[in-house]
Amino acid sequence: MTGINFVMNDKGEKTALLIDFAQLKQEGKTERDVMEFVEDLEDILAVELSKTENNYSNWEDAKKRLRTKGIID
Repeated sequence: MTGINFVMNDKGEKTALLIDFAQLKQEGKTERDVMEFVEDLEDILAVELSKTENNYSNWEDAKKRLRTKGIID
């Protein structure tokens, strides 16, 4: 989307986001257009941040943890 720019570090990784509201307005973008982008961005963030969470190696390990927490029998 025009008016949305990513800042990259020296490794080419996206590390920041710049939003040029003046450019968005000039391009005729509406609040809804921007909110749709933000919703998509939220989904991307959730995926990226979950990559660092503990992942269980198998279903049996996951079930054991759920039983320990009393979530399942």
